[in-house]
Amino acid sequence: MRRARQRKLDLMWNLLTSLVVLATLCLIGYFLIVFANPQGSLNPFPPPTMPVLAALPSSTTAAPILPPTWTPSPQPTRTTRPTETPRPVETIGSASATFAQAPTFAPGYDGDFPYVIQGEPVAMANTVFHSGDSCDWQGVAGTVVDLQGKPMVGVLVRMIGYYDGRTIDMTTLTGGASAWYGESGYEFVLGYEPLNSNDILAIQLVDQAMIPISNRVILDTYSDCDKNLVLVNFKQVR
Repeated sequence: MRRARQRKLDLMWNLLTSLVVLATLCLIGYFLIVFANPQGSLNPFPPPTMPVLAALPSSTTAAPILPPTWTPSPQPTRTTRPTETPRPVETIGSASATFAQAPTFAPGYDGDFPYVIQGEPVAMANTVFHSGDSCDWQGVAGTVVDLQGKPMVGVLVRMIGYYDGRTIDMTTLTGGASAWYGESGYEFVLGYEPLNSNDILAIQLVDQAMIPISNRVILDTYSDCDKNLVLVNFKQVR
């Protein structure tokens, strides 16, 4: 009885010893695998990935093939007008304003502005267009039409000069006052009291670069309530 019991005890210890030896071999194998491949999935703490060093070309390394050089297409050259003779700055009252003059060309060459004044400036009562207003107002307005007489919206109109003790330099777009003067109507409000002035205001059409596209039109204003609005219309001629 005692011998059988001793055998069972020896068998249990032998089994435990075998399990310990097997576990030790597995652990040694695990460490060998991790040592051989630290980046493997079995390593819970893999080392950080080192950045890849750029390979510098050597004398035996073939040069990389670059794409062909892009050559921009030549842009069309803007045709300039004949040489213009500048005119002196025009002095107006106590202030000086530089008006864009019609260029001076060689003999036999006419000005080539694409817009001209349509008729002459007309002074009238502002109540013709602003029926609900009073005489306490003064301004300049008008329209611009194309070759077929159709309204042109979005044309820049500039007015400069001197008025009521202050220098004037204002721009607006045709179509901004369409409610009163038609689809291409524009308007400048000078003040809220009719005043007399002579040859100290000018109006002109310009492009986006503020280069004139029409001759300047010199304006007079009046203190008369029946002439407190000056109409200046332009038309396209080419």
